[in-house]
Amino acid sequence: MIRVFNLYVPSRKLLLVAGDAFLLAGGFFLLLQPDVPVDTLAAMQLYALVLVAAMVGIWSFYFSDLYENNTLRSKQMLLVSGLRGLGLSALLLSPLVWFQIRDRAHHHLIEPFLALILFLLYLQRWLSDWWQRRMSKGERVLLVGSGATVQLLAEELGGNCGLPLKLAGVVLDHARPLPRDLRFAVVGTVDRLRDLARSFRPDRIVISSEIGVTTVPVADLLALRRIGVRVQDAGELYESVTGRVPVELVRANGLAFGTALVPTRFERSIHRAVSFLSAAILTVLLAPIGLLVALAVKLDSRGPVFYTQDRMGLGGKIFRVIKFRSMRQDAESASGPVWATTQDTRVTRVGGLLRKLRLDELPQLINVLRGEMYLVGPRPERPHFVRLLDEEITYYDLRHCIPPGITGWAQVCATYGSNVEESRTKLEYDLFYVKNASLLFDVLILFKTVKIVLCGRGAR
Repeated sequence: MIRVFNLYVPSRKLLLVAGDAFLLAGGFFLLLQPDVPVDTLAAMQLYALVLVAAMVGIWSFYFSDLYENNTLRSKQMLLVSGLRGLGLSALLLSPLVWFQIRDRAHHHLIEPFLALILFLLYLQRWLSDWWQRRMSKGERVLLVGSGATVQLLAEELGGNCGLPLKLAGVVLDHARPLPRDLRFAVVGTVDRLRDLARSFRPDRIVISSEIGVTTVPVADLLALRRIGVRVQDAGELYESVTGRVPVELVRANGLAFGTALVPTRFERSIHRAVSFLSAAILTVLLAPIGLLVALAVKLDSRGPVFYTQDRMGLGGKIFRVIKFRSMRQDAESASGPVWATTQDTRVTRVGGLLRKLRLDELPQLINVLRGEMYLVGPRPERPHFVRLLDEEITYYDLRHCIPPGITGWAQVCATYGSNVEESRTKLEYDLFYVKNASLLFDVLILFKTVKIVLCGRGAR
């Protein structure tokens, strides 16, 4: 496993990406069949085109879910996703292939080339799955404790987290009462930790965040460290596996004592500058689309093109967010503020399409230019719902320690958030972003956002 932005990524996926890049680059190079000396400028241009073609192919495969765990576990989904990814790649790269193949007689090789790539993609993933199931042992994890952290982590490791982590068992903290709903194998108590480690041979021992430092014998932990066993905090591992910070563990994980809640002035200035420049460029590039959307909204229903609404931003400050109107003008005149639902009757015909493609969010670029929002950050919520959620969810106001964003980690990982429980889950993703915010993390979120928008997923 490799940790990226404090998230564990299976090495298997990175190897698949590298293997796909090698297949695509080599295949395109052979297909184009260059007849130029290797030391000429033309050869360098050709190599650059092959690299671009491989990058487009990888993006198409990612867009088609060829690296998702559900796809990798299903032969049928793998075949469908492979066909979709290759079809998208062929569509995007067809102009490049057409103009670069100098001998038109080679055009008949394109179909066999695509079939060969599909076969190799399938074979590579089958071999990867076989190796992981039959040959790779993975890391054996021994959990220590009986608090909420251990229960959450045990359920995650016992499910399909997609990581090579296998739950060897749970060592209970004898000073705490046993959980009522045990869903994991209890192998002993913490006073026998060293003997249990010799019996179960764990690669990693994970200590519950709720256990006091005097509960686990320090000498036992040091002895285990000396023989190569990794000792880790359970809350830290849970965050790296799920990309979430459980609300009930915020205090235990020391979020209030870290630097995440108070980014430096330099960090905030960099984020602000990047968001402003990106929003300015996007405003110019997307202006034609914005004009077409405005015209469609005006022709579809009565009322203004734009819709403004109070939202809560940095430090609890209220600002007016700008959106293309996607609902009837009198949508909340009788009901007052309510959460959006699936098949919401208040949404207009054009509004439904705008919401599906997230085009109603485009005017929020103006809020970014004003400095009220960033491109990436927690979703700004309406004050009415903030007051409601503050009463129901502990630490909900922590999401207001950084500026809100048009998109964010919670938006690309969680569901829409139309009730208290879904809002709690989104808050956990927001807290993870607050702890790990960086420009590179923002790039990853924007990359995932493009995929979600083009696929029309999660909209209401």
